[in-house]
Amino acid sequence: MPLGRVTAMASRSLLSALAAALLISCASAATVGRAADRSGDRGHGSREGPIPVLVLGEDRDPDTVPRHDPAFRRVVAELQSAMDRQGFRVVDEDAVAAGLGWSRPGGRGRIDLLEVAKLANASERGTDRVRAVVLFRIEGSVTDLSYTTRVDLHLSGEIVDAVGNRYLGGFDLPAETVSTAGRCPAYACASQAVAARAQDLATELGAVLAARLAYLASPAGGRDVAQLDGVYTVTVRHLSPEDAMAIFDVMTGEFPGYRSHALIRRGRALRRYEYVTTADPATLERWLTLLLVDMGLDPGGPVALSVRPGEIRIERVLPADPERAAGGG
Repeated sequence: MPLGRVTAMASRSLLSALAAALLISCASAATVGRAADRSGDRGHGSREGPIPVLVLGEDRDPDTVPRHDPAFRRVVAELQSAMDRQGFRVVDEDAVAAGLGWSRPGGRGRIDLLEVAKLANASERGTDRVRAVVLFRIEGSVTDLSYTTRVDLHLSGEIVDAVGNRYLGGFDLPAETVSTAGRCPAYACASQAVAARAQDLATELGAVLAARLAYLASPAGGRDVAQLDGVYTVTVRHLSPEDAMAIFDVMTGEFPGYRSHALIRRGRALRRYEYVTTADPATLERWLTLLLVDMGLDPGGPVALSVRPGEIRIERVLPADPERAAGGG
């Protein structure tokens, strides 16, 4: 049977299931990559709800404020509040660590913090999973003068897509100076003065970063490809070339939200693609289930379907080797 007929047969009933979604999307002019927030104007998210955000601070370098310092905690709280006010779902690192039994030592750098986000996303608890990571640094230097102690503060932050591994933007505040009432040559005794000013700086930084993330999640972002599109690795294993190509023809030609794709690997029994879409995993699972059933590849039978953030797997379950089964090995 020609591939064109296979594709047409595969997509015929799926098209009717997707038609309503397409009509609703066109009629409502909903945000690319996110549904209208049903709770009102507040909220930036996908069809699965507000975008989950995790706030983490670097403290590895000697000139950064350590996590045990009051200034560090005040900055975390202020940045979390800024994200919450913009309608994002703030995931608290302390709560994640307590739930997963992590210890959280100080002295962590950027790579360490991104690893925290990756491990949180590997958790089986939905409340631990995050999409955007807000990273910040508080840099401070102490100068002992004859009449006071001068502390120069510099606060910076950035946003990283924890699923798509993309840098989404950052911001540096100008350095500011804090002075103590008297001499305080040790940084520790200047900590309270630093904490108060750091909180003020965090208010400004949080507003900028939250607005930046909201801009990327909204139709006003003005970009052809939304920064928070989902990037998936699609693996099709042990399906015929005709079936594999038919599935991908429908995914790229008929699924709403499709952005782009690229072939990663092609073999006799395996095909692997990069697939970029605004559709969320739950929606993709529903559409793929309809498609596979329509093709006679029942996901509840001989074909296994797995959809997770960043990964889609469609695999024919092969029968056990009769000789190995008979021999017990």
